[in-house]
Amino acid sequence: MNFQHLKYFLMVAEELNITRAAERLYISQQSLSNHIGNLERELGVKLFTRSPKLSLTYAGGLLVDTASQILDLHSQYLSKVGDINKQYLGVLRVGISHTCGLALLPDILPRFRAEFPQVEFSLFEGNSTQLEDELSHGRTDLIICFQPIIMDGVAAIPLTEQRLVMVVPRTFTDQLFGPQAGEIRRQYAQGADIQAFEHLPFVLIKRGNRTRNIVDQYFSRYYFKPQLILETENTVTTLAMALAGVGITICPELFLRAIPNPPHDSAGVDLFPLTDPSTFSKLVAGYRKSRYLSHFGQRFIEITQDVLGE
Repeated sequence: MNFQHLKYFLMVAEELNITRAAERLYISQQSLSNHIGNLERELGVKLFTRSPKLSLTYAGGLLVDTASQILDLHSQYLSKVGDINKQYLGVLRVGISHTCGLALLPDILPRFRAEFPQVEFSLFEGNSTQLEDELSHGRTDLIICFQPIIMDGVAAIPLTEQRLVMVVPRTFTDQLFGPQAGEIRRQYAQGADIQAFEHLPFVLIKRGNRTRNIVDQYFSRYYFKPQLILETENTVTTLAMALAGVGITICPELFLRAIPNPPHDSAGVDLFPLTDPSTFSKLVAGYRKSRYLSHFGQRFIEITQDVLGE
């Protein structure tokens, strides 16, 4: 049994489909099947049942946890040795939401790659719950997310504090306030009155997202019921809808870095911050206290702090 066998086994266990697993591993289906067969013969057990569809046996389920721990310990050991020798070889596995990655990684990764050209960068994108699951199972070394981190045993390094911003199509502001629109823009640039937009359409991220939870609590506190016309999994979609004049959205100000290029016929958007303390949230880098975080993992966090500080 070797590390490659374990990696291949875990990929098949995740996909429960030889074809998809082989494609992700960039090897042939026959080669992958041979690796799994060799591992089963070495252990003397069946790891998968193959009909009516591929599934883990009891022994296979046990090996998922064991293999994950073995590979995680191996990864940590290589990181420690690399730091001792200052070779800085290995893999940095980062979890981040799609929109946060779009906003930050174009500024972070070039600096990180220049400093650690021999370190492989692996990215997992998902929502907060998925990020914590990846971290808890050792499939990522660190995650970038908004507090709170629910799981125990995580060190949370502050990156920045963010406030929520209303992204309002400029045509909405013009229609709503008429000749006073200019004065309202100057006034609301310091803080918006949510009640003024009660009868306008909203486009929001779906429930279950932490930003949406904060928004819903804010609405409830002010007895505000939005005219919700669209919910989506992707914040970039909500920003695009605001740019297109479809509806108002609300997002952390950091996400404005990911705002799409406006359509040629777009009048643009107004950005009105929410000033209630409940709408402020902290972006953090989280890693498990029980795991060794490599020097280049620590530097990734420091580079992120530098980028956000600018």
